[in-house]
Amino acid sequence: MPSVFVISREPRTRSAVADYVRERGYDAATADSYDRAMETLGEYVFDALIVDVQGLPRGENGATFAQFNHWLAQALQSQRPAMIYLLHKGARRPQFRIEGAVIKKPFPLEAIGEALRERIGLPRHPGNERGLDLDLASNTLRCGERQVHLTNIEATLLAYLMEHEGETLHPRDLLVDVWQYHDAAGASTLVRAHVSNLRRKLREVLGTSDAIQTIRGKGYRFIA
Repeated sequence: MPSVFVISREPRTRSAVADYVRERGYDAATADSYDRAMETLGEYVFDALIVDVQGLPRGENGATFAQFNHWLAQALQSQRPAMIYLLHKGARRPQFRIEGAVIKKPFPLEAIGEALRERIGLPRHPGNERGLDLDLASNTLRCGERQVHLTNIEATLLAYLMEHEGETLHPRDLLVDVWQYHDAAGASTLVRAHVSNLRRKLREVLGTSDAIQTIRGKGYRFIA
C-alpha cells in the first residue's frame, strides 16, 4: 500500500488531508511541525510527502520551512519521494530543493487525490480479481497480455472511478471532481459519452464492460 506523510501545523488541514488520503486507500501518517517531520523521516520511508508551507507562529521556536527544505534535500537524496506542497494563494513561492506539485490554498481535496494518482498511482485493492492495471504515466490500461490506450479524459475518469470503487457517483459530481467543471449543464450527456468509450475499451482488455455499472437515476459505480 502506498504511504503518504502529511505535514501541517493546522490541525484542521492536517486531519482533513490525512482522512481523505486514508479514505482513498493510501496509508497515512502525520506531523504537526517540521521538527517532528524530520524525526519521523529519519526513521521511515514514504512514497509521497504532502508539505504545508507555513511560517512559524509568532513567539514560537522550531525549524522553519527554509531549514526543513534544506534538510529534505540532504536527507532524502537517495529515496526522493513524490512531493506535494500546499501554499497559500498569493504567497511567494519558495525555491523548493525537491521539486513537486504545488497546490494553492484553499483547495478541493480532490486536488490532492489527482496529484497522488499522477505521482504514485492508485492504491492496489486486494479485491481486484480482474487484474486491471492503469498506468497514468502512459494512459495505458492493461489486463494480463492485453492492453489499450486511453485518452487523458478517459484515464482520469477511470482512475477516479477505481479510486472510489463501490461508490455510486453522480455525473454532476464527476464533472466537478474529475474535470473541475462548475457548470453542470449537460452533465449526464457528456459523462455518458466518456463512460461509453471507457466501457468499449474495458471490453477490449477484459472481454466484458461490467466493471462500470449504471445505477439508474443515481450515476455510475466501478466494481473490481
